[in-house]
Amino acid sequence: GLVPNTEWLKDAVALSPRGEIEIDHRGETSQPGIFAAGDATTVPYKQIVIAMGEGSKAALSAFDYLIRLPAEEREAEAA
Repeated sequence: GLVPNTEWLKDAVALSPRGEIEIDHRGETSQPGIFAAGDATTVPYKQIVIAMGEGSKAALSAFDYLIRLPAEEREAEAA
């Protein structure tokens, strides 16, 4: 489909008028620590090879986010 299935996220992260999850250049959403990738995001090209690269980028960004958190915050996020 051409319309992303993101209705369930409307109160969790910022969505575009078309229902796409708004992300920055690292795949981070409007909520710190929440990353997204693929066709449901605002990435301009909706192709499988683009989605795979975006998924890798979001995963690396999430890892970077987590390792930079103080130990106490990491433990709280894991719980």
